[in-house]
This record gives sequence, C-alpha cells and structure tokens, in this order.
Amino acid sequence: MHCHDATVAAAFGSDAAHQAERLTALAREARLVELGVSGDSDIGRALAGRLETALEGAMDADSAQDLKQACTSIEAVLGDLFGRGMQLSAQMTLLDIDGVLGTSRMPVLTAVLSGPKA
Repeated sequence: MHCHDATVAAAFGSDAAHQAERLTALAREARLVELGVSGDSDIGRALAGRLETALEGAMDADSAQDLKQACTSIEAVLGDLFGRGMQLSAQMTLLDIDGVLGTSRMPVLTAVLSGPKA
C-alpha cells in the first residue's frame, strides 16, 4: 500500500466547513472508504456510520447539487464530532491489486475517529 500525500487531521476548534470540503474532495478521488473508531463508544460508532454514509454520498454524487448536499452532510457530522471533543484523521492510500491484467492501484480513503483526550 502506498500513501498519498492528501491527509486530514482535525480536532475540536477546527473549521468544520473547510475540513468537510477537503474530505469531500478526497472522497471524490476514492474508490473505497475504510472507517475506524478508536475506543468502544456507541456515540463514536454512530458518528462513524453517519460519516461513512456522507462520504459515500460524495463518492456517488452525479451532480453539483448532490456533491453540495454530501459536503453539507459531512460538515454536519464533523460539527458533531468536534463538539464532542472527538478527533478525525484521514488519508488517501493507493492499494495495489494484482489481477489477470497486471497490478492496478485503487485509491482508498481511510479515516479514524477517536474520542476526546482525557
């Protein structure tokens, strides 16, 4: 797996709108989203599910309106995350896949939510 230089690391106090735009752009490049939650929190898992749905909306957007709606959804989730003192890190990786026609690369957006620091 090769790391792409596009990363996002955000925490409480971050500009949710700006981070949402960056995540939307990354999601548009991705072919797959991997989402993880650090810790065992029902709230974290629920927010991760909402974020995954919003990111998939950005990946599947067919129109400018769909893309704007996905970005707004991502921003709302980020606002909830940051409001709870949670952090998000995300990066684009290129996954090498061997097939009958040779090796191809699939862009994967990997994101991890973590709870507030004690």
